[in-house]
Amino acid sequence: APEGTWPDPAAVLLTALGPGPRLWERDPAHPEALVVRLGTTERAELPAVPVTVSLREAGSLGLAGPRERLSGLARSAVAQLAALHSPADLEIVLISTDRARTVEERRREWAWLGWLPHLRPMHGQDCRLLLAYDRDQALARTAELVRRLDDGPLGPGWASQDPAAVAEAAKRYEGPFTVVILDGDPGAAVLRENTARLAAAGAAAGVHLICLAETPAATPTSPVAATYEAACHASIAFRECGAVGMLSGDVAT
Repeated sequence: APEGTWPDPAAVLLTALGPGPRLWERDPAHPEALVVRLGTTERAELPAVPVTVSLREAGSLGLAGPRERLSGLARSAVAQLAALHSPADLEIVLISTDRARTVEERRREWAWLGWLPHLRPMHGQDCRLLLAYDRDQALARTAELVRRLDDGPLGPGWASQDPAAVAEAAKRYEGPFTVVILDGDPGAAVLRENTARLAAAGAAAGVHLICLAETPAATPTSPVAATYEAACHASIAFRECGAVGMLSGDVAT
């Protein structure tokens, strides 16, 4: 791929500070629409090769690891999406209702999202910003997305469709898109159920989740399989993600 196809965090920052030709360059027809760079890997004769995930292909993305590493990678992914996609083509929703951390901690960590135009309601939602820090707000945001799926190409039975039908509908979907940042366990049973359903089949109507699960670092004594199961326990929707990243204290796996 041409150099700069998957920009690193420094390039994303320069793009966001714009104006420049790369700001919001990816419309739904762009070949790299909804592709996020998670890091780099080393290959023979090719140092620092970008590791990327296409949300359109994966459906939803799960990230698991220690909090500091996890939140840093999540910020990077959201920054890429916001810098490279117009608010007309992409809305971003945050659901951060996990009571393992205080609401003050959660608000402080995600306060910067309020500056992004992608979080302003564009579909008639009854809110100022698409941020959910309590369960009533989360219920409202997920109910809106469920209704969108009910009205989508697979109809009210979307949640019971097989993965092939979801993938085919996602391939035909032409935008706009919604990316939901699901930070930890949403709490209430109906929220767990709906976010898991959206992670599995939301791509049929352009809804993609990035599910964050705080877990111990993946290490030789704590293998990836154990970290994956810990992540699925921490966030029910994690198991429905088509791509996952397990993070150690230093590197992504």
